[in-house]
Amino acid sequence: MGSVVRDSKGVVLGTVERVGMGFAVVAGESGKIEVEFASFAKNNKGLLINMPKAKFDAILAGGKPAN
Repeated sequence: MGSVVRDSKGVVLGTVERVGMGFAVVAGESGKIEVEFASFAKNNKGLLINMPKAKFDAILAGGKPAN
């Protein structure tokens, strides 16, 4: 836990706060979100998910992401 999670462009989204059955909780600047294990990938910098930071932040804020 504590691993950094980035978007597909390498922008830091947050860190893994805890791990559950089939998901990890990623804590960002404005909140937390559960991400299924299947949504994670790994590269030379560590964990990543295929979601832009703007969309991630919008989900945490409870708003609809901009297209």
